[in-house]
Amino acid sequence: MDKCFISAIIVAGGIGTRMGGNLPKQFLEIDGLQVIEHTVRRFVQSKAVDQIVIVCHKDYISHTHKLFEHIDFDINIVPGSDTRQKSVFCGLEACPEADYVLIHDAVRCCVGTQDICKLTHHLTQKKACALGVRVFDTVKKTGNDGKITETVDRNNLWLVQTPQAFERTLIYDSHQKALSCGFEATDDCALAEHAGYDVYIVEGSYKNIKITTPADLVLAAEYLKG
Repeated sequence: MDKCFISAIIVAGGIGTRMGGNLPKQFLEIDGLQVIEHTVRRFVQSKAVDQIVIVCHKDYISHTHKLFEHIDFDINIVPGSDTRQKSVFCGLEACPEADYVLIHDAVRCCVGTQDICKLTHHLTQKKACALGVRVFDTVKKTGNDGKITETVDRNNLWLVQTPQAFERTLIYDSHQKALSCGFEATDDCALAEHAGYDVYIVEGSYKNIKITTPADLVLAAEYLKG
């Protein structure tokens, strides 16, 4: 793509401890490094972004600064808000000079550098796109009682991942429109769709898992070794 400024917004604002222990998932350790360290390294090694903005809970600002103070890269650490959607907006506000942004979950530490590069390559033609993988399992729809009501055609079904990549003005506008009408979404693609923009899938990898359970930590450790 033509030379432009790309920022990666890494969302690390969660403080949930469903994994057990006292630390949020992004600060748990895998093979000597915390999860968020693995994630940031993937973006630095990809050479696809010019800046990284880490959005984290205010209580972990100092801790996060210490993790990355030795890295020779443009890393900006800013406090988030009370929801993921608002925290992403904090990240967008922190990189006004960016032409494009990649929005990524800190707990997806196995994202491939090649997939980050693939996503940025699509940005000049597709102003809004996200990594995703095809659904291969049979998908059923049920009623509230658990009774199957439909077998869903899986041919055009995808599991959406992060990073999700956008022209910055596009996703900033999408967030503002959502804010003005109180629309809440589970990801940034949904915000762009709600604002009337076309969003495209770029095929990614099944290794790009989101760490949610203790079993995911074990699996991520194996993927990172590979």
